[in-house]
Formats: sequence, structure tokens, C-alpha cells
Amino acid sequence: METINKKYDLKIEVLTPLSIGAGAEKDWVRGVDFVVNKGKIYKLNLKKIVREGVNIDRLTSFFASKNEQGIINLITEPKLEKVSDFVMPLPADSPNDIKAFVKNQLTGKPILAGSSLKGAIRSILFDYLRDREHDEKQVFGSSVKGDEFMRFIKISDAEFDGTSLVNTKIFNLQKKGNWIGGWKHGGRDTGDTFSPKGFNTIYECLKPMQCGFASIMLSLSQFDKIDNHSYQQEKRGILNNDLFKVINNHTKEYLKKEKAFFEEYSADKTNLIVDSINNLLNLIPSDNSYCILKMSAGSGFHSITGDWQFEDYSIDSITLKRNGGTDKSFGYNIDGKKSKSAKSRKIAVYGEHFDLMGFVKLTAISEEEKEKERLEREALAREQAENERKQREEQERLENELKKKEEEFASFYKLAEEAYSAEQWSEVLQHIESAVRIFSDRSSRFDSLKSIANEYIKLQEQQKAIDEVKQKEDEERKIANKVSLAEKIAGMNKIPTLCGNVKQWMKYNNLGELTEDDKVVLKSKLLDLGKSLKEKEFKKQMNSSIKDLTLILGQDLAQQWFDEIVKG
Repeated sequence: METINKKYDLKIEVLTPLSIGAGAEKDWVRGVDFVVNKGKIYKLNLKKIVREGVNIDRLTSFFASKNEQGIINLITEPKLEKVSDFVMPLPADSPNDIKAFVKNQLTGKPILAGSSLKGAIRSILFDYLRDREHDEKQVFGSSVKGDEFMRFIKISDAEFDGTSLVNTKIFNLQKKGNWIGGWKHGGRDTGDTFSPKGFNTIYECLKPMQCGFASIMLSLSQFDKIDNHSYQQEKRGILNNDLFKVINNHTKEYLKKEKAFFEEYSADKTNLIVDSINNLLNLIPSDNSYCILKMSAGSGFHSITGDWQFEDYSIDSITLKRNGGTDKSFGYNIDGKKSKSAKSRKIAVYGEHFDLMGFVKLTAISEEEKEKERLEREALAREQAENERKQREEQERLENELKKKEEEFASFYKLAEEAYSAEQWSEVLQHIESAVRIFSDRSSRFDSLKSIANEYIKLQEQQKAIDEVKQKEDEERKIANKVSLAEKIAGMNKIPTLCGNVKQWMKYNNLGELTEDDKVVLKSKLLDLGKSLKEKEFKKQMNSSIKDLTLILGQDLAQQWFDEIVKG
């Protein structure tokens, strides 16, 4: 059994978007694993969907056809967040699956696998140790013989807090006489101008400034027991002292070649890529107190073991040392087979950043530093948990407040409808005003109701004005009738007018019948009119007024007067 006799604790800081692929079977499929609504990605959780009572048969049919809008409509927009594991902004639209990050199965948190870190270091060590050797077994030893170098190095997984989504585009060279740079927007479509859409892939990534912790464990005592090997002493030196230096030198050379590549094949936005590369170069310390390492998904062809073949990354003229000589014809590898330098790069695009993917900073830390980092992270986690708790409480408060407002709004809406049915138009407007004070953006819902109420109120105001005029006229008539009957009818010269005025006079003086004196006055006035009018006209007016006389005098007296005055 191998014995671990040397251990280094590492702090891993992400410098450019880092993706550790969980495997194609774990990638997120749009319309199955997630939906996009209003610029956000909702990562669906089937158990939560079932708990919300969504019709599973219909949902399954939508999943089968990847009917994204059908899924949203079935779940309903308000419930989307409830049935999702998380919600993230959509960095750019893409028809491709989202490349998922590998997770810890117990905690659900993203992990940087120790095997991924070890694989990246292995490629660098091979380039450093190989001299002119091209057989990995000659450099690293053989697992069959028990002297395989990398088995004496163990690297633990590093767990991180969370991931974000990052859009990636392919920078690609195109042949137009000479090789020129551009951005790939389709299978055979490379354009001069950058666009975030078209032939793009979204990765679930660790974003810059995130930190995790791992350990490198070495079995130096076991390493000493293997047979003497031509690379043994140099390997031992690397394990003891020079690993960061070797990694930094390799990263520096790689970045210089990448920078030269983008400067030679410059295109739209390559200045931002060069700026990012310069930032990484400036981070490499002269004292190798920490190291900058490139690794994982999106890192590209030139980050793998075979990159030792290329002294630069140009396409037209690749200088390769071969058997001590130089072959400049075009990318021959050591076996004499034609091999092109990679002409495309995957670029992570977020905000104004255009980065090569997968750069991390490795720093060896002491137990004290590790403990300090742990305490700081725990404090930060507690603070974050407290902030999340407060956010949840605030969200709950806002939801309850909104629910209360919705109930109040619905109540005023109902009252407005009831007042409308009862034709209580002012009350309709009052209830509408109360509802709009709650949700001012919903005032348009009441436009029709408000218009009708205002129209009826206008009619009511017009009727009120008419009634006021009538009332005024009535008051004036009351005043005009506060005189004796003789004075009231003194100027009358027509019998119908006379009778009408007598009735009005009786009404405004609250008289059910005339006094004997008033009857004398009325009869005298009728006799006077009989003398002043022609007989025929007089009879005509008397005939037309018999009903009014009946109302004034009663039927018997009216008939008696008619006979006396008309028939004589």
C-alpha cells in the first residue's frame, strides 16, 4: 500500500470561466431540462412539478416534442420559479444543449475533479521532462512495471459554491488567399464581425474570483523505491520544489504563442482577447509563489499533451524541430505525417470580457492559512445564508403584501360592479379610484366601466340642473300665488287660462275647495267674461273648461254654474 508522506494544501482561484464537463448525458436539453422565459433559464425539477399538481401526461407529451411554450403554459408562469432548482439569466440564445458542470452527488455543489487537475499537470510535465522523447511510457514509466510517475501524485477534488452560465463563440481562421481571422456563425459560415449568436454554445461554468480548496499528496518514499530511471532525479526535483515553476513557464510560453496567434490573425474583438491574455501574463509571478494553469473544457487542442510539437501556432509557417533539423514546409509531426496547427479557439464571452477558458491560480497554503480561509468562507457562508434568509423573508413579506393588495383590489372591483348594477354611478367611480390607488398600472381595466359611469353622472348633473330650474320656477310661482283670488284672476280674459290659474292658486295655497267668497269672485269673473266675449266664443271656452270647473267646484256646482251662465 502506498504511503502518503508529503501533502500540500492548495487554494484554487478561477481566473477565466472554467467548465468541468459532467458528460453529454448530463447536458441540459431545452424543452426538457429547462425552459427560457423572459430572458431567464428555469432549470426544471420534476418532483417539484409533480407536487404542484401539473398534469404529467400532458407534460410528458410536451417533453417528447420539446414544446417549450407548451410546458410554460401548462406549469403557468407564476409557478415556474417554484418548480425550478434555480433560475439564471440567459447569456445568449443558442439552439445547442447547455454543457453541464460536474456536481458532488451528495451536496449538489460543483466540483473541480482532482483527476482533471492532475491531467492538466500531466500534460505540462510530459512537455517539460520529455527532452527529445516522444513515448509517454519512457517519460512517465509504466503502470505494469509499477514505476508510473503520476501514480505517486494524488490530488483531491475541490468543491465550489455555485455556477453561472457563460456563452462561448468559436474564433476561426478562414482561407481568403491568406489565412485571416473571423468568428464562426454556422457550419461553413465564418464572418469578420462578432455576433453572440450563431454556432455558439452555453457552458455552466465557475466564474472568475470563485475559490475552492484541494490537496496534492505525494508518495515520495514509494517513489524512491522504484528502479533507477533516466528521469528519476528530475522528477524528484519537480515534486519537491519546482512544480509551480514548471507550470508557470509552460503557461507563459503557451500564452505568448496564443497572443501572437491573435495578433497575427486579428479580427473584430481580438483586441479584447489579447487584453485578457496580457492580464494573465501579468499574473504569473516571477518568484513562482503560485502558478497559473490552463485546464478543462474549452481549453483547446494546444493545451493537450501533443502541443510539444508546435513552437508557434501560425498556420502558414510552423517551425518544427525534427531530428535536429528544421522542417518549415507545413506542420509535419515527428512521424513525418502532416499535422495542422489548430486554427480555431473557443472564447468565453461575458459582458466586455473575451477570455480563453479554463485558467486557474494555484496557491500552496499553510494549515493556518487554510484554517483562516475556512473560517472566512464559513463566515461568508453564514452571512450569505443570513442574507438569503432575509431575502426569503422580504420576498415572503412582499408576496403577502401583494396577496393582500390583490384581495383588496378584487374587493373594490366587485364593489364597483355591484354599484354599476345598482346604477349608483358615484359609488362606481369611488370604488374604481380606490382600486387604482392599489394598482395604478391596472387602471385601463376600468376604462369601459368608468366611461359609462361618467356618462350617467353627466346625465344626472344635467337633470339636476333642470330640476333646480324647475324648483326655482316653482318657488317663484308660490310667491306669485300668495295673493287673493280676485288679484290672481283680475287680468284673465280667457276661461281656460282663468281655470288653470285658479287651480294653481288653490294648489299653492293648499286649498281643497274655494271659500264662498272666492266662489263669488270666480263666478263674477266668469259673468264678466261672458259679457266681454262673443256668445259663440264664450260657449266654446266654457265647454272646453267644464272639466277644470268640475275639479274646482265639484260636479254639481260646476254643472249648475254652466247652466246658469251659458244657458241663461
